[in-house]
Amino acid sequence: MSKLGVNPITSKDIEVARDRLSKYLRPTPLILSESLSHDLGCRVWLKLESQQPTGSFKVRPAFNSILSRLDQARQVGIVTSSSGNFAQAIAYAARTLGVSAQIVMMKNTSPLKRAMTEHFGGEVVSCENTFKDRWDTTFRIQKETGRLLLHPYDSDETIAGNGTIGLELLDELGGNFSVVAPISGGGLISGIATVIKRERPGCRVFGVQPAANQSMQQSLAAGQPVTVAVGTTIADALVVACPGERGLRIVEQLVDDVFAVNEEDLRTTVRYLATKQKVVSEPGGAAAVAALRVSEIADLSKDVVCILSGANVSSEMFCELLISHDV
Repeated sequence: MSKLGVNPITSKDIEVARDRLSKYLRPTPLILSESLSHDLGCRVWLKLESQQPTGSFKVRPAFNSILSRLDQARQVGIVTSSSGNFAQAIAYAARTLGVSAQIVMMKNTSPLKRAMTEHFGGEVVSCENTFKDRWDTTFRIQKETGRLLLHPYDSDETIAGNGTIGLELLDELGGNFSVVAPISGGGLISGIATVIKRERPGCRVFGVQPAANQSMQQSLAAGQPVTVAVGTTIADALVVACPGERGLRIVEQLVDDVFAVNEEDLRTTVRYLATKQKVVSEPGGAAAVAALRVSEIADLSKDVVCILSGANVSSEMFCELLISHDV
């Protein structure tokens, strides 16, 4: 039996989040991929979260987390921990809302993501290159300063914010469909699955992790969150040592299956999206499409949505991926 029991996030929570976000964010494009549709024999849609103001879906939970406690956030400031995309999103949302934000990031974080976090107005605090030190530093700042701590993926507010993607898909697609989404800590897929499975139970939801970091799959097998050794992967946005407990329980209850993709498939899919779709994606953001391209997922619906979760890739890495790998 799940320690959390019933999923605490309701469809109403996600509707409230959409109302909050509507003042600051627009729905992202949903485009049909002719090439993927032809190859797979079904209609494949790309949900371009890469076109959010900070280049990833993370701006949704960032705004929802701050807006749900805006008076307190303005009074004491906020602190969070991130590998890069949530850092940028929090910095952007905090500046927009007049809130002071400190973000703890490892020293080996992508220089681009660090620079953009500072560009958006966040105060970056460096820590050693371990998840333990990142969280220890975050908790220390919270204790010493009284700042409001916002979790990057495992809170009701982050999950509800992510669920607004699901509402947009329900608005745009009729009937049952499949959704394929990247997994890091579990907040993205759990938000989407919560609203889609409740409002349209015949839909299917699949998750994808890099083969080098299968923390969600190992936690599902164990029946509880487990901390895994973090492998080396080009998909830095999908690296987490241990998934969130809220996200894990929702994935356990509502997600149909979770798959892994290897490094080469992530690399070639970034190039595929750029050359065939004219879409920029970071490697982690391309994970859903990578899983489809290597036929990892069977029994798909006639309509399949791939969540392109982010596009925060350096020009150097992007050029290397375009030049070095065949589609």
